[in-house]
Amino acid sequence: MQSEQKAEAEALREQVNFVIDPRKCVHIKLPSELHAQMRIFGFSKKLSLQEMLTEFCQLIVDGDVNLHKKMEDLAKRKKENRIKKLTNQDTEDIYDFIAGQGKDK
Repeated sequence: MQSEQKAEAEALREQVNFVIDPRKCVHIKLPSELHAQMRIFGFSKKLSLQEMLTEFCQLIVDGDVNLHKKMEDLAKRKKENRIKKLTNQDTEDIYDFIAGQGKDK
């Protein structure tokens, strides 16, 4: 009986915590060196990664012009990189095609 009460109390506690603290858990992969540098930077300012990333996200959502510009630059670099990768793959496909044509003769 007591274990049922504990389970009910824990379930209620989880519901209350969700209402009081409705945050999402986000998992991301960072390069190890970048993670270490961010931890050092945060430590020097007495800030956690959680606090820094939350602030960064809030600034973007609030329309920080500088960060929006940085994200536009990032999107452009990502698009250009995709085009370069596509171009490299196209080159390989062309060479493979040419090499295949020579075998048929």
